[in-house]
Amino acid sequence: MRPVRIIAALLALLLFSTAFLNSDPVPTPNETAMAAIDLPDGFAAFAVADGLELPTSLAVGPGGTLYVSQFAGSVFRLVDADGDGVFEDKVEYATDLTLINGIAFAPDGALYVSTAGSVTIIRDTDGDGASDDREEIISGLPAGVHWNNGLAFGPDGLLYITNGSTCNECIEVDPRSATILRAKPDGSDLQVFATGLRNPYDLTFDSEGRLWATDNGSDPPCNTIDELNIVLEGRDYGWPYEPDCDSFDADGTPPIASLHFNTGSTGIDNYDGAHFPPEYTGSLFMTLWGSNALAPVPAGKVLVRAIISETAEGPQVTIEEFGTGFANPIDVVVDSDGTLLVLDFGSGKLYRIGFSPSSSVP
Repeated sequence: MRPVRIIAALLALLLFSTAFLNSDPVPTPNETAMAAIDLPDGFAAFAVADGLELPTSLAVGPGGTLYVSQFAGSVFRLVDADGDGVFEDKVEYATDLTLINGIAFAPDGALYVSTAGSVTIIRDTDGDGASDDREEIISGLPAGVHWNNGLAFGPDGLLYITNGSTCNECIEVDPRSATILRAKPDGSDLQVFATGLRNPYDLTFDSEGRLWATDNGSDPPCNTIDELNIVLEGRDYGWPYEPDCDSFDADGTPPIASLHFNTGSTGIDNYDGAHFPPEYTGSLFMTLWGSNALAPVPAGKVLVRAIISETAEGPQVTIEEFGTGFANPIDVVVDSDGTLLVLDFGSGKLYRIGFSPSSSVP
């Protein structure tokens, strides 16, 4: 971290609970929670949970309670008993699931879990803080090298599911591969909403009701870019890229922005909080997990911001680096207090990013 950023972060720690853009105070993490994450002036990161085992997804549940999934098959409810902004404990909410890559809460408070090849609803019917009822509503989805990942409920009340390809580059047998799917909340009427997306990992809706998704490009030999897409019903986004490895084929819808080569685009969320400065409202934040062993040049392991400009021709996007110092960031969500939560698969940590205007350094 550069010296000027260290000063900014220390000032942020002192002023974190009082000098906000919004009127609602945010709990102040203690000094030991401050993280060596490099951020723009005025922002500070705090490690607010640790010891997570291969965490994959975050979801803010009813009452603002935070839930986290672990890849091996468990979902935990995080507990901040003393209200200091740090989660001292995690309580098992659901277990014995398989290969979790996404969780999301429905408007009715039920938790939806995306596991390899299926989607399951998890409920706590007796209100004791642990699930006691589950129902697999979608099964038999194609799974191979990739499978279904992120989940989101749209303004239409329907469930949207990212479903990756079964391979690096191939012609899929099952039309549900390499798509974004849509279904009713009970899993019925499952349809392909958009196709040609090699491994769309996560998705989010903005305040305009537009659907945005990250997508991981092909590994070598094609080695195509990772993408940010506005996902429109019925569109084909161009994958597979064989035989010429052209991810901008005229027959496919091009991405709205490049996330560059081998960055491992994963989590995405629309910033609709009131804690950050007003110019951040409507931005998209995305985690770039990082390169795998096949990448010619390692990249990623950062948090980026997509700045959206509305034009007569439609939205235009500029991507800028926002945070570095992560091991393998995999998900990002806006918490109910307007701070940003970043889940790090590589370190097993959860970070909270806050802003204090008085900590900005000229």
